[in-house]
Amino acid sequence: MNYQVHYQNLRLFHWNVKGPFFFVLHAKFEELYLDAALKVDEIAERILALEGTPKGSLKNILKHAQIESYDEVINAENMVEAIVSANAILIANVEELLKIAAEANDEGTLDIFTSYIQLLQKENWMLKSFLKS
Repeated sequence: MNYQVHYQNLRLFHWNVKGPFFFVLHAKFEELYLDAALKVDEIAERILALEGTPKGSLKNILKHAQIESYDEVINAENMVEAIVSANAILIANVEELLKIAAEANDEGTLDIFTSYIQLLQKENWMLKSFLKS
C-alpha cells in the first residue's frame, strides 16, 4: 500500500516541480517513480507467488497506507522532505517484513527486500544531503 502511494506522489512531484533545481529534481523524481513502479509490481507478484492476493484498489490503498497522499502541489524542498519521510516509513515497513520473512525462513522475500532496504537507506542519505545544500 505504501509503495503505491509513494509511487503516485513521486509522479505528482515529477510533473509539478519548479524552481532552480528543476532539471535535477525532475530527472531524479522520474528515476524514483520508475523504480517505485517496478517495486509495486514485484511486491504484487511476490504476494501472488506466496498464494496471496494483492490489494490494489485505490480505496483500499488509501485506507491502509501510512504515507501521506499529496493532492496539492508543494514546493521542491518540501517534495524532497516528503520523499525522505516516505522512505523512513518504507524502511520501517521493510525492516518489519524482513523479521517476519526470517522467522518463516522465506528466502525469496528476504532476498527481494534486503535489496530494497539498502537502496532506500542510500536514497535517504542522498536526499538528506541534498536538503543540506
